Amino acid sequence: MLKGFLIALVLSMGFSMSAPSGLPFYKGIAEDIHTQKRDKESSNKDIFITLEAKELGIETKGKNIDQLEKEVMEAKMKQAANELGIDTEGKDMKELSKEVHHAKVKQKAAELGIETEGKEPKDLAEEVYEEMLKQKAEELGISTEGKNAKKLKKEVFEASVKRKAEELGIETEGKDPRDLNKEIYKKKVFQTAEALGIKTKDKDTQEIMDEIMKEHAEKAKQLGLFPFEERNGKLFWGHHKK
Repeated sequence: MLKGFLIALVLSMGFSMSAPSGLPFYKGIAEDIHTQKRDKESSNKDIFITLEAKELGIETKGKNIDQLEKEVMEAKMKQAANELGIDTEGKDMKELSKEVHHAKVKQKAAELGIETEGKEPKDLAEEVYEEMLKQKAEELGISTEGKNAKKLKKEVFEASVKRKAEELGIETEGKDPRDLNKEIYKKKVFQTAEALGIKTKDKDTQEIMDEIMKEHAEKAKQLGLFPFEERNGKLFWGHHKK
């Protein structure tokens, strides 16, 4: 289960805030709505990991993807710990992940004006998460009155999908958020293909995505194109497993 958390953490390329749920700790609720497509093909995930390893200065030659994945996860976790002033000496990834998670929760709590003294890590993470969720809802024009976190999370997700679709010029009237997700994904893939000069005639979306990942991944990453674009404003949740 820890591995699932670390994979999600690495592929999300960041350490955004969390609040309670099950593992993996950092599974996003308002994350980029295309992540599930990005991770659909294992070969594409392998490309992400390999590129990340190279960026971190990790030698990739002669290593299988499982070994690379482990080294990338450890490097990213230690990097985050160092940035937060957390001592990494003699700690395994499970212990370190808890410390990083809690430090990020406390950091965000301070930003939000939430008192941290005397609160259990899980309780504090929940409080921070709920406040972030409310702020996101208000940003999207969603009323928070009388709504629990589950209902609010659903409304925030749906509104976020709709907003993204509208930004891309996609008609949203009467469409299910899941269908809008597919349209957004397709639009983003074709935008990347156009930017990279990839011919799209007679190719379906997945064929184009495979070509992007297998033949143009490094260039797409350098240019910050989908699926390598920065994803801001994500809300994540997790808890400290006892």
